[in-house]
Amino acid sequence: MSDVVVIGGGVAGLAAAGELARHGFAVTLLEARDRLGGRILTLRPKGWRAPVAAGAEFLHTGNDAIWKLLRKHRIQTKPASACHWFSTSRGIEPIDDITKQIEGVTAKIRPRRMQGWSFADFMSGAAADFSSEDRALATEFVEGFQAAIPEKMSAVALQGETLDTTEQFVLPRGYDRVTAALAADARKAGVKIVLRSPVKEVAWKKGRVTVRAGTTIITARAVVVALPLGVLAAARSERGAVRFEPRLREKEKVIAGMEVGHVIRVTLRFERRRWTGILPRVLKRRGGFGFVHSRIDGVPTWWALSGRPVLTGWVGGPSARQLIGRSRCGIREKALGSLAKILDVATTTLSGAVADFATHNWSRDPFSRGAYSYIAVGGENCSEQLRQPVNATLFFAGEATADGEETGTVHGAPTSGLRAAGEIRAALRKRGSRKRNRRSA
Repeated sequence: MSDVVVIGGGVAGLAAAGELARHGFAVTLLEARDRLGGRILTLRPKGWRAPVAAGAEFLHTGNDAIWKLLRKHRIQTKPASACHWFSTSRGIEPIDDITKQIEGVTAKIRPRRMQGWSFADFMSGAAADFSSEDRALATEFVEGFQAAIPEKMSAVALQGETLDTTEQFVLPRGYDRVTAALAADARKAGVKIVLRSPVKEVAWKKGRVTVRAGTTIITARAVVVALPLGVLAAARSERGAVRFEPRLREKEKVIAGMEVGHVIRVTLRFERRRWTGILPRVLKRRGGFGFVHSRIDGVPTWWALSGRPVLTGWVGGPSARQLIGRSRCGIREKALGSLAKILDVATTTLSGAVADFATHNWSRDPFSRGAYSYIAVGGENCSEQLRQPVNATLFFAGEATADGEETGTVHGAPTSGLRAAGEIRAALRKRGSRKRNRRSA
């Protein structure tokens, strides 16, 4: 019998498991996939000269837990380019200060007066106050960065929000270095990690859980549920879903008030000679051109963060949902069509220069069922409600349970795992103390 079972081997689950083991608890971590990391997926395809992020790519400052881990394991980081461009009918033009432009929109949100408003409601009422470019950038921020549908995204949750272009970093050797570091720390502390073990059922009563994953049955004193919101929201009969017995009806109500964002990202590797001839002069910059934004249908945002002939395309929100059902080739075709318009070249010319491409459909992945969460209208307190323990036995971690601005982020995940571990330590010690008191009475 374990003291604690952790369900989910993403950043949150690994952080929780390692912290508990370091404090002397017997911990078993179950992961459905054949790898750890959750929505961190680093690919190393043949012919590519650098790792390819198929999931999370960027790091931000302001989170002590993840930066402490980076320093401990000497994981190299590199500032991401702060250069941003906007593609218009006039061509590709520099954006002087994208942070200021987006904040200029979101700063006009009035929380007291706009309770119950969506971002779309806000924009509809305030459209005349902003330039067309500011409206476009703010909408792209909501749809792309937040991966949200404007009609569902809480306006109040966006008050004063903007891109953080000065404190954004990438990991040149791959984001999976974070996963590897957390896993190494967890194993060293004594965590038993079991892969290829999708959990089907968690039967529980106060002080005891029985977790079933295929033929594996584990009993424990508590469980950390570190699953993506999309999996928690899945119908009990769907692949990847986890059944709780008895049902967590109050949690189900909370989850129903939350939203899962959807994202499609495509990374293209070009033949260098052809790529040099295609790239507009204004974007020919040593170390990559940074980010190009547009309102073009399909895949509107692209970035190049190195001198390699590699571009990443990104689309979130309603446009991403339109691409989810496409095949890999269909997504590639749509991405190339969008990029061709941005660069003002023929799609056939662009396609002929592509040497390879990489993508992963997180929305169709049964163990993620979406990219990351965002705050829906009326759901401003849902993350706090979701993370509340149940009968000192079921505990919750993951980006959907994180605080405020950290909701939906990788760096919010380890903090949520450490928070859940602290809750379990307090609960189990209190429970153990009560048992000792009864025996001595």
